[in-house]
Amino acid sequence: MGMNWNNNPLSDIKKNLRSNMNNARNALTNVQREQWSSEAICHMTQKLESMRINNFLVYISFRSELNTRSLIQWGWNQGLQVLVPRCDPNDYSMDIHPLQDWDELASGSYGIEEPNPLRTSALGHEYVPEVIIVPGLAYDRLGGRLGYGRGYYDRLHERLQPYVDHKRAPILMGLGYEMQVVNKVPMDRHDAKLDILVTENGIVNCEKESNHGIDSFQ
Repeated sequence: MGMNWNNNPLSDIKKNLRSNMNNARNALTNVQREQWSSEAICHMTQKLESMRINNFLVYISFRSELNTRSLIQWGWNQGLQVLVPRCDPNDYSMDIHPLQDWDELASGSYGIEEPNPLRTSALGHEYVPEVIIVPGLAYDRLGGRLGYGRGYYDRLHERLQPYVDHKRAPILMGLGYEMQVVNKVPMDRHDAKLDILVTENGIVNCEKESNHGIDSFQ
């Protein structure tokens, strides 16, 4: 794939930020998580509804991550094609599977619920979702995102590039708690930048924020 995560001059900075943010997120109470998840998903569904999309890729939440289950249920209720990733820890790649029911999930890599390949087939590598909703440990309002260090979503983003219609490229959307937003996320050249960030406080158009310095919460 042409990427090298081993010789990264920012690796120590990223490692420290991951540890600090993971500890802070794990310290949230269940009440905080439930309330902020609900508020963030409300903003997300309003944004997706306005975009008139037919499908979106979304992670299955794990541990202290912002809960995406109500977003998935909303997608089904809207008649949208809900897509979820299945990770391969051997090469840090991911396949995209349509998900139509909770019973199509099974415990997979890292103990995260993933599509059961016996219940739902992966889409081809050339399939490009309209929206890709990504998890993370930290975000900034300029489109920066700090993931978990394995590069799954960055590799997916690179893999899709030959198949992308650049008039309608997949929109990368970060979803997290406001307490995960920092002034500046350390970014490498290979790190894909977000187009939109959604938290319980609202929606940030990262491109607009980057170009004009305008706080674009809606």
